[in-house]
Amino acid sequence: MLRSIKSNLILMLLTTALICVGASWGYYSFVLHLIHSKEEVYVQNAITQIISNIQTSAEDMNRFAKMISNSSATQDFLVSDLPLDRLESAGDLSDSLFSITQDTQGMSVMILTADGVLGFASRPSLSLLEQMERQYHIDTLSSDESGFTGLVRNTYEGFNYFAYYTPILDIKYNILPQRKIGTCVILMPIRNLQSCIDQAETTPHSLFFIMDRDQEIIVSNQNNADESSEALLRAVREGTLGNGSIQTINGDDHMIFYEKVDTTGWQVVGAVPLHEINSDLTGILIFGVVTLLLLGILFLTWGVHIFRSVALPVVEISKYLQGDAYSRLHTPLVLKTKNEIGVLAGHINQMLDKISDMTRTILTNQSNMYELDLAKKRAELSALQSQINPHFLYNTLDCIKGYGYLLNSGEIVQIVDALSQIMRYCIKGADIVPLDAEIHIIEQYLSIIQVRFDGRFDTKVEIPAEIRRAQIPRFILQPLVENAVYHGLEPKYGPGSLQIAGILESSGDIEIRVTDDGAGMDRELAEQINERLKNASSQSLFDIESKKGLALLNINQRIRQIFGMQYGLTVESSPGAGTTVRLRFPFRE
Repeated sequence: MLRSIKSNLILMLLTTALICVGASWGYYSFVLHLIHSKEEVYVQNAITQIISNIQTSAEDMNRFAKMISNSSATQDFLVSDLPLDRLESAGDLSDSLFSITQDTQGMSVMILTADGVLGFASRPSLSLLEQMERQYHIDTLSSDESGFTGLVRNTYEGFNYFAYYTPILDIKYNILPQRKIGTCVILMPIRNLQSCIDQAETTPHSLFFIMDRDQEIIVSNQNNADESSEALLRAVREGTLGNGSIQTINGDDHMIFYEKVDTTGWQVVGAVPLHEINSDLTGILIFGVVTLLLLGILFLTWGVHIFRSVALPVVEISKYLQGDAYSRLHTPLVLKTKNEIGVLAGHINQMLDKISDMTRTILTNQSNMYELDLAKKRAELSALQSQINPHFLYNTLDCIKGYGYLLNSGEIVQIVDALSQIMRYCIKGADIVPLDAEIHIIEQYLSIIQVRFDGRFDTKVEIPAEIRRAQIPRFILQPLVENAVYHGLEPKYGPGSLQIAGILESSGDIEIRVTDDGAGMDRELAEQINERLKNASSQSLFDIESKKGLALLNINQRIRQIFGMQYGLTVESSPGAGTTVRLRFPFRE
C-alpha cells in the first residue's frame, strides 16, 4: 500500500516536471522565433524606407534633369556656334534654370558642351567638375550614359555633394537622330541624402550607410566610423555577411541587412542592435517567466499537499499502531487531514478515549474535591481577615479620636479624622474615581502635614471646577504630594511652599502640576528618571540612587495601562530650585 502510494506520487511529480520543462521550452522557442522574425522585419522595413527616400530624391533629380535638358533655353545655348548667340542664350538659360530650381533646396546645375567644356554653372563648381571628370568621365559620356555619382567634394566651398549626370540630346533642331549636344549635371548637397536616413524609423544606436558603386561610403548616420563599423564595411565589401546575419559591434549584437538601390546603383547597409529591437518584447518575456514560475509553484504546492494528505497520514498511523499500549492509551493519534484517513484516525482516538475516560474521571473527581476543600478553607480565612482588620483599625482610630476630645486636643482629633478618611478611601471604593475625590484626600493629607510641621509649609490647591469631575485612577496624586513633602520641603531649611495646579488643554488633555520650592535634585538624576519613565519595564528604576522614583514609576505605569502610552509623568528639577512633577491624562467624565 505504502509503496504504491509513493510510486504514484513520484510518477505524478515527474510527469508534472516534464510538462513544466516542455512548456518552458515551447514558450522559449516561440518567443525566440517571434523575436527573430521581428528583428528581420524591423531592419528590412528601415532599409526599405531609406531606399524609398533615395528613389524619391533620385526621381526628382532625374525629372529636373529632363526639364533642363529639354528646355528651349538649354537647346539654344548648346547649339549656338557664335559667341554672341551663346552669350544671349546664356541669359535665357539662367532665367530658365532659376524658374526650375527656385523651389529646391541647395540644388546646383552644370551644363557641359558636347566636347566636355563647362558651358554654364549656377555656382562655382570647377573643383566638382574636375573630380567628376577624373572619377566618372562625364566629359566623354555617350548619348545613352547617365547615372549617379558618389560623394564629391567642393574644395572651394568646403561642402559635399552627390550628383546625377545625363547627356543632353538635340530634340529641337533634330539634325541627326540621338545627337549629343551636351551634358546636364544636377548637384545636390549631401545633407539631402542624409535626410533620407534621418526620415526613416530607426533605433537610437542603429548604424546605416549608403555606399556608391565603388563600395565607398557616401553618407551614414554616424559622424566617425569606429573600428567595429569599419570591420562591418569590410565584411560587406568582401561579401562574407548575408542578410539577417548577426555581427557584434561595440559589444552589442546587431542584425545586418543590405540592399541595392536600383535607381542609383548604390547600396544601403543597416545594422540595428538586437536589444533595441526587442525592447517592447520584454513584457512578453516577463509575463511568460512569471506565468511558468507560478505554474511551477502551483504544481509543487499541489504535489506537497497530496503527499502530506495521503502518504504522511498513513505513515503516522503505522508508527502509532506499532508503539506500546501505554503510549497508545495516553497519547491520542493526531492527524490534520480531514479525508477518509483522518476519519479513521478519529475512530481510533474515540475507542482509546473511552478506555481512558474512566481513569481520568476518577482522578479528576478526587482532585476537584481536594481543591474545593482547600478553596473553602482559604475563603473562610480571607473573609475573617477582611472583617477583622478594618474593624480593628477603625475602632482603634475612634478610640484615639475619643481621647483627643477628652484631652481637648483639636490636633489629635484633626489628624485621626483625616487619617480615617484616607484609610477608608484606600481600602474601599472603585479603582476609577473623580478627580474631586482625589483632591479631597490630598487636602486631608495636607491637614495632617500642617499639624505635624506646625504650619511651616504654605500649600495651595488650584484645580478648576470644570475638570474636577474627570475620572482618574484612585490614589494616584497623593504619592506625588508625599514625595514633594518628604523629598523636597522637609530637607529644606526654613519655610516652603507646595502648589497643586491643574489645567484643561485645547487638545482635551488635563495636566496636573505638583510644584515645590524644596531641595530639588541633580539634573542628571532628573534626566535619568525621565529617561526610564519612557521605558515600560517595571525594572527600569530599581537601580536609581536611593530608590528615588519608584512611586513615580508605579503611577506612570498605571496611567499608561489605563489611558495609553502617550500619557504619564515627567519630572523637572534642579538643586535648590525645587521640583515640578507633571501628570498628563485625558479628560474623561
